[in-house]
Amino acid sequence: MNIRKYEAYVRAVELGSLSKAAEQLGYTQSGMSHMMQSLEEEVGFPLMVRTSTGILPNSEGELLLPIIRQLLNTNESLEQHIAKIKGADTGRIRIAAYPSVATYWLPEIIRDFQKDYPNVEIQITEMGSGAIEEIMANRQAELCIYAGGEGKDFEWLPLCRDRMLVLVPPNHPLTQHTSVPLEALVDEEFIMPMPDYDGEVRFILDKMPHWPHILFSACSDYAIINMVTQGLGVSILSELLLRHYPNDAVALPMEPAQDRMLGMGVPQVKTASPVTRNFMRYVEAFVKRRREEESSAELQ
Repeated sequence: MNIRKYEAYVRAVELGSLSKAAEQLGYTQSGMSHMMQSLEEEVGFPLMVRTSTGILPNSEGELLLPIIRQLLNTNESLEQHIAKIKGADTGRIRIAAYPSVATYWLPEIIRDFQKDYPNVEIQITEMGSGAIEEIMANRQAELCIYAGGEGKDFEWLPLCRDRMLVLVPPNHPLTQHTSVPLEALVDEEFIMPMPDYDGEVRFILDKMPHWPHILFSACSDYAIINMVTQGLGVSILSELLLRHYPNDAVALPMEPAQDRMLGMGVPQVKTASPVTRNFMRYVEAFVKRRREEESSAELQ
């Protein structure tokens, strides 16, 4: 369907003249006549009566005019929505993220993003690595932010390294160290994140001669922090989490240093919606700003 033919027909009927309609729409008179002929061939019957003073819609044309006008209005609305989506000021983004990212990154990112794009709907799902990878594989999220996306079935963009730290109770002997050798954890009671939340910790423990005794498992990072604070054992958690959550436990770097790479994944950058690509830019800007702030604080 060539919508321009219908637009030209309505304009010609409203003006009562093919030549005036052609002039307003920027067509030649012969081009306008050809469009009207093509339109009548397309619908299968005449739509207008030509008189000495101009043109008039015939009875069939009169019947179709309201429907054609409705079609043109719908087309205009469609074009406006397409333009909005291209401008990324409407739409939806479903984000799968670590709880720590959802808690300490996304609120500020979304605040800045929604200042410019207030009509975008954002849905956040907090989950562990395995669930994030499953939801991305099923195309149930447009974007994920977590660690370990290398080699997965989506496009991965690294953002920044996040140190993994040993967390020990207050007054624990290890608090006398500036850093903790991995082998020093072998004889400690260990509080382990639950499966699907334990990827980075499991990777670190596998580097030790053997695993420490796993005393408890918990899927909540905050439960682990409070267990450690109460002297129930030691654990390993990310600096992103420990930097923001107040507690009396002591966080120490490991020797050798251990970290995870936080990044964001999308099914494919080139096929991502404009609103998703725009949100990705806000994520990158946020991470860059945080790195600069941390570097400045270290220099002071």
